[in-house]
Amino acid sequence: ELLGQPCRAKQILGSCIVTDRHDGRERLVLMNDNEAYGCELLYIDYENDKGRMFPAPAGAGSWTVIEVPGDRLVIGTFYDGAFMIFDLQAMKFIKAVKFPGEQYIWNLVLGKDGRVYGGTYPGGKLGALDLETYEVEDLGAPTKPNQYLRYVSAAPWGEIFANFGMIKSTTKAFDIETKSWRDVPDLKEGQQVGRGFTWNGAFIAADPRSGRTEAFVDASLVSPKESVLASAEFAKYSPNANLSDDRTLYLQRGRELYRLRADAKEFAPTKVADVDLRGGSCVAVSGKDELIGLRGQSYFVVRPGETQVKFRPIPVESRGREPLFLKADDQGRVWGGPHFGQTLFHYDIATGKAVNTDAICDAGGEVYDATFFEGRVYAASYSGGDITCYDPAEPWDQINHKNPRPVAKVAPAYIRPVGGIVVGPDNRLYAGWMAKYGAYGGAVSITDPATGKTELIENPFGSQAISAIAVDAKCIYAGTSRDGNGLPHQKGPVHFGVIDIASRKVVFDKPLDAASIARLVIEPKSGLVAFKLGPRLYVYDAKAGTVSADPIPGLPNVTARAMVAVGDGTLLTACGNQICQLDLAKKTYAVLTEVPEAPESMTVASDGRVYFNHEADLYRTREPLAKLR
Repeated sequence: ELLGQPCRAKQILGSCIVTDRHDGRERLVLMNDNEAYGCELLYIDYENDKGRMFPAPAGAGSWTVIEVPGDRLVIGTFYDGAFMIFDLQAMKFIKAVKFPGEQYIWNLVLGKDGRVYGGTYPGGKLGALDLETYEVEDLGAPTKPNQYLRYVSAAPWGEIFANFGMIKSTTKAFDIETKSWRDVPDLKEGQQVGRGFTWNGAFIAADPRSGRTEAFVDASLVSPKESVLASAEFAKYSPNANLSDDRTLYLQRGRELYRLRADAKEFAPTKVADVDLRGGSCVAVSGKDELIGLRGQSYFVVRPGETQVKFRPIPVESRGREPLFLKADDQGRVWGGPHFGQTLFHYDIATGKAVNTDAICDAGGEVYDATFFEGRVYAASYSGGDITCYDPAEPWDQINHKNPRPVAKVAPAYIRPVGGIVVGPDNRLYAGWMAKYGAYGGAVSITDPATGKTELIENPFGSQAISAIAVDAKCIYAGTSRDGNGLPHQKGPVHFGVIDIASRKVVFDKPLDAASIARLVIEPKSGLVAFKLGPRLYVYDAKAGTVSADPIPGLPNVTARAMVAVGDGTLLTACGNQICQLDLAKKTYAVLTEVPEAPESMTVASDGRVYFNHEADLYRTREPLAKLR
């Protein structure tokens, strides 16, 4: 039976302020991710705390939205790499133009020639959108094999500064008039010029060559000595590229925000705010000098003179989103979390009600997996390498780190918990991690949930990510992946391996020819370990010391995220639109039931029924598992 779409959290990456063409008041534009139904433009009347949602014609989400001449917004999308145009008079999307071969368009800037420029992934290219013809010109990838052109900045004299990474990070300048690339003089290997913007006719950017932020006035990239910003005091501040424009320079110093007008005769910035946003950020400034910002599922407006930040839920409900995982606790709830958003949701079996939390930690990103211990939820998150504890029985107070509260952090070396998180029989938390951007590698973390004390077993099977993990009383079972953050796939085999908990030593290592091991499940009665690798199911038998492929004759392709051990000697999994029961020891399987849509993640809840999702939809079987057998 279909239970609805309980996962509703937002993930806002792109934003801007516009003047409404019909009433002249300002609005906050937010670009919300939605992998199930597509990108959403949220149009927020922040004065009245109301909003509207406009479904976008392309993209799962967007990192950027800018206003351009002609009463239009331009938006760059992922995962399909398109430029979208929204008409502010008609209040509708009027065009979507694909950048051929590209999946991401990152930030956008308006060039001196009136075209919109953006960088891409995975080609690491610069593209230009003509606002008259809506044609996209591919301007090349001058720093191969870099896959990312993450930030572009428009200099007022007619160059686009482009920051490439992650393999050989650098900055190059593109001349709009001649359509040619040049190196930034004297830039050392691995250095990048900071994301820049125009203020008071000058190009403001952090310059690694001098170690400070400079104000450049021409292509020579020599900062004039008579500039207001030549003051030694300026080095104590960091410009805020999101808020600054040609008239007003916004500067950060710790949590303090300062403002400097373009007509200033000396460097004497005015403090405009002093507040700890705990991972939130100011994203825009209104015409009334109101600071507008975001934090998790909330937004805020700080008016001149105000010293307190009041967080308000974003007043638009997004459409249903796809959970990244499903897990059932013993309190009658099914938990999950969306792709991006750093939130959790739970569905209450007894009442049928769903709750979506705000952000559970200060870092941006997403919860990859969660586990349960003593009535609490322990979540592992990208991108800050966080392990967080949430007690649903206690009042919510994340802003003060009381509930949810930080437990441990494995960043900066490791940031993405692709292997998930489990509680071992020793009541410690075990998680599998991928290394930071620009580095290959992985680690298993072992954390005491009471103290947060964490030990890392780094690169136990070479410099590969730990993409799957399972634990019993004596051993850690791990699978690896050739993936890397911001890097191309490695070559060579991946590994299924076993680590002795007592010695922390690898006691079994089986190289396998595939890109990634997707999931590991221990069947506790037999002690057999099942894992998915490509289209095939494998089983590790510790007693025999062997790994066997396709151990069950005739078994269809199983869904990795849907494999669940039920404790009776069998595993539950999905094979297309069928829920199947596998007996690894007997090497047999049985189809328990047909379901309307192919399960993606699956769990067995405290009522004995099977819960699964297909995209944003949450389903359960009408009968408990015992009757299905």
